[in-house]
Amino acid sequence: MTMNAQTTIFDALPEEERNQLIPVETAKTETLVKPAQKAKSVSSVKSAEEPEPDEYEIDRVVYYAGHRKEVPSRTMKLEEVRAWLEREHFPELTKERTDMVYDKTTGHIVPVLKGHKKGAVMTVYTEHPADPIPNYYFLDEHGFVSQVRRTQTGIFSVLVQGTGSSEPSLTLFVPHIPVSILEEIVSTFRAEPDIEQLAYVVWDTDQHYSVYWPDQISSAVSVEAQEGFMETDERFIVLQIHSHGRLPAFFSKQDDADEIRTGLYGVVGLCHQAYPEIRFRMSCGGKFQSVAPGEIFSGAIRCGVVR
Repeated sequence: MTMNAQTTIFDALPEEERNQLIPVETAKTETLVKPAQKAKSVSSVKSAEEPEPDEYEIDRVVYYAGHRKEVPSRTMKLEEVRAWLEREHFPELTKERTDMVYDKTTGHIVPVLKGHKKGAVMTVYTEHPADPIPNYYFLDEHGFVSQVRRTQTGIFSVLVQGTGSSEPSLTLFVPHIPVSILEEIVSTFRAEPDIEQLAYVVWDTDQHYSVYWPDQISSAVSVEAQEGFMETDERFIVLQIHSHGRLPAFFSKQDDADEIRTGLYGVVGLCHQAYPEIRFRMSCGGKFQSVAPGEIFSGAIRCGVVR
């Protein structure tokens, strides 16, 4: 039994190899740099305009979203590899959103989503697979079918058939985020209530969370990140959260289109008030489900949480 699906996103290489990465990316537009940069991004160098060989001398491997995929052929160009990944495994890796970072020495390729802006045939499992795979459908003992996706952050599951499920919808592999991190972000949002802003909550495996403000272009009705975030096994995004300025907290159609990456999301509204509104949800390959703040944060939230 098979079903159509979409897929997840992120991941990279061992730390000792990151300095040798050469990204292939398009030119960027002028950006607004946030002054409150709380965490450094992995440095990268733009690729020289050198042609790719007709055939690579070594086999290449893609590292992405905690998964390892061997490139089927040495003759595939990087764009062909990206198209193959989009078609077969990760539909969010579209041409306009993806930089293909290539390490000539090791043959490792890391797709990196460019900032912030669909399916493969999936088998239905009656038991969870022993070996981690990016995504699959699971049929539980009560006949409920869930879509399950796995990232560095955790296991995300949404019901696709039936009216209930015995399976948990969210299982985190990382500690709950301290509520002080959320208070720091909301305070920055409240300081500029007339524009939308975007922040990433990043987990480092040396046991701490930090806030990363990507370069972004903001207005009263939109915000667009202007850079990709190089995630690794040691450092990756756990939560993306943006503000809606003076408008209420809600997920717009643009948010739905952008947040196909499997992960956790938040939106803060009424930022001009003493206690703004806030909503949280998870995306499982573009299928959404509300998430209670207690599943994400440790500590009491003083914003008005909307479910």
